[in-house]
Amino acid sequence: MLAVDEKRPGELVERFYRAFLAADREALAEFVAPEAAWIVRLDTALSGAHRGPEGIAALRREIDELTAGTWRPLREDSFDIAESPWHAVIMDRFLAERGERRLDSQEAVIVAVEEGRITRLFHYLHDPAAFEAFWSR
Repeated sequence: MLAVDEKRPGELVERFYRAFLAADREALAEFVAPEAAWIVRLDTALSGAHRGPEGIAALRREIDELTAGTWRPLREDSFDIAESPWHAVIMDRFLAERGERRLDSQEAVIVAVEEGRITRLFHYLHDPAAFEAFWSR
């Protein structure tokens, strides 16, 4: 288990985010609790509850498959993380292509941390309609 200051989850969440971007399943298992769920709302190909490290790794693989590997942050250093003793928020801008569709999305992922592990994640979107149109089934 990671040695993380439980009152400052930002470091854990940054390490999680980098592992998610790299599609590093082993690292995700280190940071994500088995009962964790990443909730993606709306009615899209990504929507639903992605549970545990394997479900979150599967979400990342699905993103790559749907975008032929084009999904990415604006830049390697384009994210910010805000934190409290109970949560951290990842803020970033994502770009991707799906056929003729283009994504340029400002997103925030709220991350709950309990006992040094990530337990819940959910999205807030700048433009939910554009997100839904891009990721439509």
